[in-house]
Parts: sequence; structure tokens; C-alpha cells
Amino acid sequence: MSKAKAKKEWKELPAAQVSDALLWEATKHYTSYLTRNNGLTLSLDPLNLTGLNTKRDSGVASVRALGIEYDIAERNIKYKKKKEKRPVVRFNLNIKTKKLIPKKRCVELKDPEPSTNHCIYSQRNRVGVRAIVKAMRRDLHNYRRDLVPVALRRLYALYRFKHFNKVARKGIDRHKK
Repeated sequence: MSKAKAKKEWKELPAAQVSDALLWEATKHYTSYLTRNNGLTLSLDPLNLTGLNTKRDSGVASVRALGIEYDIAERNIKYKKKKEKRPVVRFNLNIKTKKLIPKKRCVELKDPEPSTNHCIYSQRNRVGVRAIVKAMRRDLHNYRRDLVPVALRRLYALYRFKHFNKVARKGIDRHKK
């Protein structure tokens, strides 16, 4: 077996030929992720942590970006001594970078292959809050220092959303009886 097949590596695309500043100037007013409401322009970019349309937070215009999303899936869980299918909230960590990240569980995206931004995309799907915090503190501490505190605040807000919905569902279940 060849070394290429034995050792699964990240696929690295050629270096970007356009600077971040030029990309930002071209996309700051016109992208498919922008929404305008009452004079305020917000971004729905999955790699934008704050939702603001700024150069620092833009995932489209920067070579390095982070994104945290939540995913709701039906899972079998033990509830009141019996197993039931219930919705469970899990988190996804999306990373866009040019350099290799040494985490083994970050898997390169295969379909569709990114060919336009000349960057590496990785994603950790359906992980818990602790796994994302460990990844950010351990693997991404030198990544972009300005994004890590913002990402932690976003993760905490999503965690509160998850916890609040869990408590609300328990209250609904009590009233059903």
C-alpha cells in the first residue's frame, strides 16, 4: 500500500491569488448571505460568528474563519426509565484555513470540492460543548486570537439555548400528565 493511501492527509489547494482586502471590498455590499432590515445589514454566513457585516467577522472574505452551528436530530434517549425518540441538540464546528490543523477528528470535506477560495475546509459534526471548547483552547489557540473569545461567547449562547429548550420540554411533559 502506498504512503498516500496509508496516511490520509488534508487536501491543500493552491495559494490564494486575491488578497483579503480586495475580496472584502468586492463582497461587502453584495453577497447572498446579506440581509437588510431597517437600515441594518446583517450576514447569515455560516462562518460568521457575530452576524455583523464586518471585515473581521466575514467568512467569505477571510482566509481563516470559524463557525459554530447547532443541529437538531432525533435520537433514542432514556427518559423516565424508558427509551424514547426525542430531539437532541448537537453542535458543529466549521473551520476554514490555509494551514494544517493537527486534530485527527477534523475531516476534510469531499463533496462538493471547494475550488474557488483555495482554502482547506474542515468540520466536526455533532459534538458536544466540551469537545468544541477543548478544540478551540488546545488546537486553535494560535489560529486567530481575536475569533476565539467571540466563538466561546457564541458557543455559550447556543448552549443556553439548548439548556432552555431542554427545561421547557420537561415542563411541557409534566403538564401532559
